[in-house]
Amino acid sequence: MKRLLICAVLLGACAQEPDPPADLAPVSLPVADQAGNRMEAMTLVEAPYPRWCTADNTWCVNSDEPGARAWNGETTIPLGPLSGLEVWPNIIRNADGSVVVGFIRRQNQMYSGGGANVSEIVLHSIANSVAQEAGTLPHSGAISIRACFDEEDQRNRRDACLDQYDFLTRISLNEGATSGPAQILLETVATTYPGRLNRNADSTQAAPLQASDLVQRVDETCSYRRTYIRAADGRYAPDEPLPDCSQYLEP
Repeated sequence: MKRLLICAVLLGACAQEPDPPADLAPVSLPVADQAGNRMEAMTLVEAPYPRWCTADNTWCVNSDEPGARAWNGETTIPLGPLSGLEVWPNIIRNADGSVVVGFIRRQNQMYSGGGANVSEIVLHSIANSVAQEAGTLPHSGAISIRACFDEEDQRNRRDACLDQYDFLTRISLNEGATSGPAQILLETVATTYPGRLNRNADSTQAAPLQASDLVQRVDETCSYRRTYIRAADGRYAPDEPLPDCSQYLEP
């Protein structure tokens, strides 16, 4: 994902300093808050059929042609017609016995010389063997749009012939929560390369790139932190509205 170029080498000093490297360290699971809620990783169990299970085998989740299901060791719990969606390989186990599982919904789009792969996580809450959809979170975005069509374009673009839009997330628990069900912490980093880009503008009509443009730039608006809190209706919502980051999350 990183496409930082050190433009001082052979080209002289850059006109402006590049942004810090865009990265999100992975979450080390399990993670617990002060209310006794935990977020744990699930592992893939292949036999007798593929499913994702907790280390103690208390909970398992899978998604196939009949639909998505969860098991709590005693009961099979239908989660709806989610066939084709990937299981989010994590589970939130609340102190009150309820759990939250998720599924990754992807959208792929091919362009002439580029493409897009974006995804979101669809959450489901399970309490007393009854499941309900509990909201969605952005998950990832990787969009590349071709911006060179001939040799002149290639020279003007300094061989950086793809406009690239990347959106990374890290999902964990708010470890400072002291009561109630788990609060989901979402952290994001959005970047463009080369330099600052906007999908609403035609980069092929822009001025030729300079050496200082050949860096990955962080989009401050779409690099944010939100805490998702469960409401009385069982759905999770962010503590503040999300910014419009459709240029990273819509093909």
